[in-house]
Amino acid sequence: MKLATWNCNGKLDTKLPHLLDVGIDVAVLCEAKSPTSWPTTPDGRAVTGLSRPVQGGGWKELVVVACQPWGLTLHEAADAAPHWTLPVRVSGPTSFSLVALYTAKFPGSRSYEAEIDRAVDWIEAASGEGPVVLAGDFNSPITTTQKQYDQVARRLDNLGLVDVYRTARDLEHGEPPVEATYYHHRRRERGFHIDHIWLPADWADGAKVDVGDFDTWIAPGLSDHVPVTAHLDDSRFMATL
Repeated sequence: MKLATWNCNGKLDTKLPHLLDVGIDVAVLCEAKSPTSWPTTPDGRAVTGLSRPVQGGGWKELVVVACQPWGLTLHEAADAAPHWTLPVRVSGPTSFSLVALYTAKFPGSRSYEAEIDRAVDWIEAASGEGPVVLAGDFNSPITTTQKQYDQVARRLDNLGLVDVYRTARDLEHGEPPVEATYYHHRRRERGFHIDHIWLPADWADGAKVDVGDFDTWIAPGLSDHVPVTAHLDDSRFMATL
């Protein structure tokens, strides 16, 4: 399974084919808006999607897409989830809960890290049994918020989740990422790693992670973020059933 997250910065109807070309199976899309119709993949698979407006995001929606044989239904407890998340049930070769996340500033919001923390609260209280994935644009960490982010990361660790990028790159605690996922003002020298996929530790074992490159995704004007794609060994996540 290829599981991805990408902040597409709008115009999803014209940008989604670029992500489908990567061969994704399930993806979280931030700063998106559902197209009037869903395309098919280059190899002819049907694509379905669910979306939810993001509090404080104006036109921006959180979108989750799945390509056959994967499918989506809204999580039965989604109404109780924070409005900067979109919890869904993913079905297919295996079933799991996916919590899409896009932290956004709005009146009364405290911090991006507090919003991530609220998402973790919901996972603890309502996600139910079975594997859980948290993925999206966390807008964190940056240098000034690393300590706050680390506190939330410890909560995710305690839930048995790991950041698949850090696992795949074999990064030690405190070791900075080697690739950026967001380029401030689309400047190559202003890169930050703020888009994440947290998933069960068993799934991350042996996973490969691709981070989009600047010249393919930023320079042509597709977005100010690049996609993060986790290639998961089917035998690993089937073992969690």
